[in-house]
Amino acid sequence: MAQEAIRFLDAHMLDATPTNYTFAYLYLTGANGWLRKAVDGIIEGGVRLAQKEVDGLMELAPGETGHGAAASSLATEEEHRARLRLQMLSFSDLTAQAISSAGSFGRDLAQRADMIGGASDLGGLVAAMLERTAEMERRLAETRLETERLRQDLDAARDDATRDALTNLPNRRAIDRQLRLFAEQGTQIALAFCDIDHFKSINDRFGHAVGDRVLKVVAETLSATMDPHIVGRFGGEEFVVVLPQVDAETAFALVEKARAAVSSRNMRVRDTDEPLGQVTFSAGIALCRNDPEAALRQADDLLYEAKNSGRNRTIYKVAA
Repeated sequence: MAQEAIRFLDAHMLDATPTNYTFAYLYLTGANGWLRKAVDGIIEGGVRLAQKEVDGLMELAPGETGHGAAASSLATEEEHRARLRLQMLSFSDLTAQAISSAGSFGRDLAQRADMIGGASDLGGLVAAMLERTAEMERRLAETRLETERLRQDLDAARDDATRDALTNLPNRRAIDRQLRLFAEQGTQIALAFCDIDHFKSINDRFGHAVGDRVLKVVAETLSATMDPHIVGRFGGEEFVVVLPQVDAETAFALVEKARAAVSSRNMRVRDTDEPLGQVTFSAGIALCRNDPEAALRQADDLLYEAKNSGRNRTIYKVAA
């Protein structure tokens, strides 16, 4: 498949970029039906694809390309997977070539060993052995590099799928996975839902760039004060703290420490030095052992009880 993708790109005089490789892979395998149909319509009659057409199709195509208007973070992960599948196929080709070369080398060596009748042919044999060995070393070096690149891409794709791009905290998917693991193990956990107070007004008054910086500061402060417990961004201005084997009173004390740390920050607009005013958050805490979804709902209810009670406070109860 890797060679087919390269031939496809060559036939259309397209550069061998990662995006173009992904495009070729999705088309040739039929992994994206919409893309396959659109490309067939363009190239019918031997018409060659232009780079701008490839870029346009990648932007519009839904699903595995991850660029379409309906694409989500899951679709972006599918693009990573498509690219990695192509790289794994390429790696497989390299390995097969190295094995083939090793077999040819062994057969050639056996044949030449039978031919040795004296010193007159020994120099040619040694030269041939050295040449073949150098070729094998080059191919194996390429295979090692490809293996390392594949490993790095796999690690990056796996990390991207479970990490919030703005704050670098675990995202909702990662938190949900961790909660399921604790539930399977029967581990008691405290769950804290934290929501920045009046965050919309910060965005409205100072702009989304300032709002993003506020999110980063709150994320950093929560991470520092709640360490070693798990802090994740659940979405928007909401954060979740997972505290395994911690009782409600201890969780309350830790969240209150974080709340005080956030409210004590003297935040200003970077460009104008204008003060933002006090930034605070409200929080709700619930305990859970077997049903994390129920605990999340209760923590969320308690969070909004804290909001309705004046904000900048923490409320906790024990989940049934």
